[in-house]
Amino acid sequence: MDTSPKNVREHIARSKFFLQRKDLLKSLKSLGLALELLASGQIFGRERIEIDILLEEAVRLLMEQEGLKAVFPAGLAHKKGKERELSATINRVANALELVLGRAKKEERRKQLVELDEAIIAGQAGLDQGQPLEARKHFRRASEICGDEPGLYADIGNRFLLAGLLAEAVEYLQKNIEVAPADLRAYPALAQCYDSLGEPDKAEEVLKAALRRFGPMEALNLRLAKGALERKKWADALLNAQEVLKLNATNQEGRRLAAEASQRIYGDPQAYLRENPQASVKSQEIKLDF
Repeated sequence: MDTSPKNVREHIARSKFFLQRKDLLKSLKSLGLALELLASGQIFGRERIEIDILLEEAVRLLMEQEGLKAVFPAGLAHKKGKERELSATINRVANALELVLGRAKKEERRKQLVELDEAIIAGQAGLDQGQPLEARKHFRRASEICGDEPGLYADIGNRFLLAGLLAEAVEYLQKNIEVAPADLRAYPALAQCYDSLGEPDKAEEVLKAALRRFGPMEALNLRLAKGALERKKWADALLNAQEVLKLNATNQEGRRLAAEASQRIYGDPQAYLRENPQASVKSQEIKLDF
């Protein structure tokens, strides 16, 4: 435990800083720690005088807080040699305040989740009843209430996607990727939106972004292979189909796509299975004329 004058002064300064920020709990904890360090250390002379002055001011500022006036009508004061007792008193107040704030935070969180559920239910009802404007209003409210709730934007985006409201789905799915790029759920849905909107290049970029972050994935590589084949990107189709087969050698669709891409590239649907497919193709081109 660092009981140096510098460390004690720093904790006193933190107490005053937190008080200016209206964070009474952190202010109490910092001051309690400063008093404890002072009581445990050996600080004398000029440095001790300076620290005592700082402590007197810090305690006075705390006692000006309305919440503490009710607890200590007569107030508290710093007295030299009584730092440990004052520290214990301040720490008891801090612990009691932390308990009260914890209960209040839990209650606030409970109310927030109730409001969120109500907004989501109302938004889904709007979609079910063919009232997209109502749905948008309630889902917007949900994101305002609990925008930091994990997966919320992905959930709303998927609801819009299932309802066929693709532009709205894209907005929420993109937002989910922005705020939680490590959440896989939004990537496939966003790619599906772009495919449905006739923007296959954007769909491809979304899937590639997912693979860069999460590594090869059977379902995503399969979608990339299919899309590449449709756009006549034979090499990309084969590459992704082979990734699928590395992950699952029994994937029949992966085999079909690999064979078709191999046929387009090498003229042989089985060439991709050979160690050097290009060389095998060249050997087939040799003609013997007797």
